Amino acid sequence: MTSIDTQRPSTQASPGRLRRLIAAHPVTAFSIMAFGLGWPLLTVRTTTHFASVPVGYVYTYVALLGSALAVTWAGGGRLAVTRFLSRYLIWRLGVRRWALVILALPALTVAVAAASGTLHVPGHRWGYVAGLFLLNTFVTGALEVNLAEEGAWSGLVQTRFAARHGLLRGALCTSPLFVAVHIPLQFTPGWTWGGVAGGVAVLAVIAPFFRYVIGDTLEATGGSLLAAGILHAAFNASGNLGFAGGWQFLPALLLLSAAIATTRYMRRRRATTK
Repeated sequence: MTSIDTQRPSTQASPGRLRRLIAAHPVTAFSIMAFGLGWPLLTVRTTTHFASVPVGYVYTYVALLGSALAVTWAGGGRLAVTRFLSRYLIWRLGVRRWALVILALPALTVAVAAASGTLHVPGHRWGYVAGLFLLNTFVTGALEVNLAEEGAWSGLVQTRFAARHGLLRGALCTSPLFVAVHIPLQFTPGWTWGGVAGGVAVLAVIAPFFRYVIGDTLEATGGSLLAAGILHAAFNASGNLGFAGGWQFLPALLLLSAAIATTRYMRRRRATTK
């Protein structure tokens, strides 16, 4: 019996073959790992009260960043992982770029609130609003969630799509996966199918603009995952400034993406006329 078993062809892929398969299809491999682990984790976090903070960390740092690092290792080994992680250390970006990353979205959000007559935070002064923004951006945002999240989406997925298709198409290709992974977050207590559909629709509309802004930041900073993560956190924090309705950060994102697109167009036009 033993000799027969040892001669039977194996139906499992060898580690080397599996690694080559992952390296040949990195985005697909990442999606299988990230969604396979991430969706159940987000569902547990959203629909139950079970250890929401630890589950959130496992989602961002294991399901997302861990999957991205596993795919990166499969494609290039330890050196590729080291290069990937070194992108978190790209911080010498200049004052103007850091101002854009940290302050552009909250400033535009305030401008939209002023224009719409919703520039009011009941019961709080502006010092409180500013402090809350900084806390939500750098602590509960970047450190807890968005640095790891953008390690996956910016460091792996969008970087590969942009290298193949350019900035705009790279953002458009990344957006459907980015939207899909957030679907479980729509099933909050008291959810309805209409509410879920509306939330997903808003995500689908906003995501291409958001990924475009992130893509421009990556291109301008030499691929800084630090900048991408903080920009993501600043976007989320801009939606929690306390203005009525909490919608003002969405048109602010559209304004920023339009400004970036216009600036890029003007630069290309000047370059072609020289």
